[in-house]
Amino acid sequence: MSPLLQTLVVAAIVLACSVSVLRRLAPRAAWQAQARLSFFFERPGRPAGLQRLGRWLRPPMQAAASACGTGGCNTCQTCK
Repeated sequence: MSPLLQTLVVAAIVLACSVSVLRRLAPRAAWQAQARLSFFFERPGRPAGLQRLGRWLRPPMQAAASACGTGGCNTCQTCK
């Protein structure tokens, strides 16, 4: 395996692990970063491929405070 390919594979693994840790330790910041990136790609005038990528990256809406975290409900792990 060439050194360049090894470097790219290791960089991809480190990036994936970093995103995972960010989502686990700072879910709100991760959600906001994902939303900003999504809206950046979805701007009018962008190529169709980038707009499609932006729609795919769009994070789910945050749960309402009255429906999330009340009465011991944290089984779905979607609270932000």
